[in-house]
Amino acid sequence: MNLALQGAKVVVADSDRTVLELLQIRLDIAGFHTCIARNGEAVFETLKLVRPAAMIVDLHLADLGGFEVLRKLTAHGAKLPCPTLVIGRKLSPDDIRMAISLGARDCMTKPFSGADVLERVARMLRPPAPIKPRALAYI
Repeated sequence: MNLALQGAKVVVADSDRTVLELLQIRLDIAGFHTCIARNGEAVFETLKLVRPAAMIVDLHLADLGGFEVLRKLTAHGAKLPCPTLVIGRKLSPDDIRMAISLGARDCMTKPFSGADVLERVARMLRPPAPIKPRALAYI
């Protein structure tokens, strides 16, 4: 992992305890600091306390769905507080379009491997490649 990402905070929101444990273990081993939220309201409470570098949000949270969490976070034209990965079972193309339109950076269908999630989170946090100036052609 990039040393610049070492200790970066990642909020993980999922109602499934097994998925939360898998993601927390994988992210912690990779050097991230994981903040757990078991429902949508816990996401908002966690965001009051920490400024995460990234979020992973399940579409099927117990109290509020993932879309509702994203809608509330982007209310009144605001942007999501950090790059967000949306996860869920049987994501349809419409689900993916909706997540992206609400500001999510990436989507991933369950089940997934911990390595795949780490790769997606690292990609979301990677700084954009510098734009190379083009040489002007003179005729």
